[in-house]
Amino acid sequence: MIGYGANKGIVPLATEEIFNRISKNTDKSTSYEVVCSYCEIYNEKVQDLMIDPSKRKGAGLKIRESKTLGIYVEGISKHAVQSYKEIDRVMNIGDSNRTKGATLMNSESSRAHTVIAVEFKQIITEGKQKA
Repeated sequence: MIGYGANKGIVPLATEEIFNRISKNTDKSTSYEVVCSYCEIYNEKVQDLMIDPSKRKGAGLKIRESKTLGIYVEGISKHAVQSYKEIDRVMNIGDSNRTKGATLMNSESSRAHTVIAVEFKQIITEGKQKA
């Protein structure tokens, strides 16, 4: 999903394209917001990777479903980003907070699944706005 070195994965490719298209916008009535969150699922608990492990809730975060929001993680932190470089920074912070455990093959093995969520909003302002 992330890729390594010159072999970029789908997350960098897709988000770079999102920001390329945003940069080409010339319509003053259209703006964009991009936020991301990063979590792990380990031992059937969802944890926010942007929170230091010593400050996390022991029970983990709840997964909810809403008719308007869809499926979401209740209480996860969301971080506004302006480029893939900023998303990469979020992932680097999150990676440092991942749950790790030694195995015979790898002393820094992660036993968890991670999910990076990138939310994209297009905002169209209709009518006149006061300056």
